[in-house]
Amino acid sequence: MKQFFRYVFVGALAIIPLLIVIQLIILINRYSVNLFQYVSSYTNSTTYTLILFVAITLLLAAIGSSIERAGKSFLISSIDKIFERVPAIGTIYSILKKITELFKPNNKDVKKEVVLVEYPKDDLWVPAYVLSKHEDIYVLFVPTSPNPTSGYTVIVHKSKLKATSLTVAQASQFIVSMGADFIKKEELSKIIQTQTNKKGKNR
Repeated sequence: MKQFFRYVFVGALAIIPLLIVIQLIILINRYSVNLFQYVSSYTNSTTYTLILFVAITLLLAAIGSSIERAGKSFLISSIDKIFERVPAIGTIYSILKKITELFKPNNKDVKKEVVLVEYPKDDLWVPAYVLSKHEDIYVLFVPTSPNPTSGYTVIVHKSKLKATSLTVAQASQFIVSMGADFIKKEELSKIIQTQTNKKGKNR
């Protein structure tokens, strides 16, 4: 009987990822249908609503294509200039802009660095995103598991961190999986082991 329940437990664990994905699909579908119905209540026409959604999709594709090819979009740049002139809102908009730039794929204007830093105390290493830096002072965002968009902003000296070849996407994957997906484990293990050995010699 004990072995039977063990099989049930292992089977349940195996199917959990599938159930979560199904729930996400259902949730996205529900919001999509609700949004479509909401817009249709204003247009009073399914055809016009479909045309509107297609037009928005094409507009987003055009903006994305412009940013990928030219590095910027005239429409977005114009909106940026308008919001930057608005007190308070301009500051919030600018901050959100910088954060989204960090996660944008293939962004040539922003060098996306992922480092290891000892946080919240020595000998505890966590991946962190480099937001900005001045000389040897770095501003880092230390994400928390399993949500990489929440975390802490810290200011540290360059000597307190170690550079890695991790991308933002890989670091986020590591955080979301709560470390179960140990990406580039050889590189990260070597960095931590080297630092531990150095501290051991200095003691």
